[in-house]
Amino acid sequence: MRLNISGIQGRKGAFFQVKRDLPGDFLNTLPEVGRVLGPVSVELKVTNTGDAYLVTGSFSVDVELRCSRCLDPLRTTLEASCEEEFLKTPEYGDEEDLLEEQYVVEGNELDVTSLIQDSLLISLPMKVVCSPDCPGLCPTCGASLAHGDCGCLPADLDIRLAPLSKLLDLSPQAATPERRKDNGSTQEKTFQGKG
Repeated sequence: MRLNISGIQGRKGAFFQVKRDLPGDFLNTLPEVGRVLGPVSVELKVTNTGDAYLVTGSFSVDVELRCSRCLDPLRTTLEASCEEEFLKTPEYGDEEDLLEEQYVVEGNELDVTSLIQDSLLISLPMKVVCSPDCPGLCPTCGASLAHGDCGCLPADLDIRLAPLSKLLDLSPQAATPERRKDNGSTQEKTFQGKG
């Protein structure tokens, strides 16, 4: 989205406002986003500060995300805001300034596309959950536990140790009963013979 600033150039304190709907196709590339359900609503205010152009505003878009626990789809609205300066000429100071992205005026226009996209990407939650108490998926069969019990037995063994439990089933000691008093221990008979 490019904004023409020729009307406020050379007039410190002058500003204009913009309200527009933009396509949110760039969000479809993210694995967390199932579908984009509408356009990105953009409200911006551009102010000439003398040395730069201050862009403030807010953005929102309806999307369908997937719960990170049960993988069910859920609809939500991503909302973000911005406050960035577009410099008339790039500034080069110390090394930290070089690492930060600088927005620069291009002739009579400001290109706010990356500003809008970056703001919305940052607004994505780190972990999407349909509800705070979502039980997730069954570790045995993969069924969604949010829709009811799947019938699998609870796993009382740490899943990281599961391969080791198979070794116990294969060991010869597990196949033969332990020799104890009630199984006719030879040591027991010896003690009885001496007494």
